[in-house]
Amino acid sequence: MATAKAPVIKKASSAIKRSRQGELRHARNTSVLSRLKSDEKKLRAALDADPEKARALFQDFTSALDKAAKKGVIHKNAASRKKSRLNVRIAGGAAPVAAKKKSGAKKSTSAAATKAKIAKSKAARK
Repeated sequence: MATAKAPVIKKASSAIKRSRQGELRHARNTSVLSRLKSDEKKLRAALDADPEKARALFQDFTSALDKAAKKGVIHKNAASRKKSRLNVRIAGGAAPVAAKKKSGAKKSTSAAATKAKIAKSKAARK
C-alpha cells in the first residue's frame, strides 16, 4: 500500500513571499515569451512581403527583446543574437543564413591567388 505524501506547506513568511513572487514571475515570463514569439513570426512574415513594414516591426521587436532581457525573461546574449540575425536579413534583404559548406576548390583557388600576388610583389621589388 503506497502512501501519498502531503504537499509541504511553507511556514516561514520569507518562504511564502518567495513562492508568491515566483508565481508572479512565471505568469509574466510566459506572457512575455508568448508575445515575443508572436512578434517574431509577424516580423519574419513581413520580411518577405513588405520591407518597410518589417523595419517598423523590427524596431518594436528589438525594444521588446531588450526589455525581456533586462527583466531576465531571456538571456541578454539570446536577445542580441536574435536582433543581429534579423538585422542582417532586413539590411541585406538576404535569405536566412544557412551553414556554409566547406569546399576544397575555393580554398585552393584563393591560395593560388594569394601565391600569385606574393610572386608579383617579389618580382616588383627586384
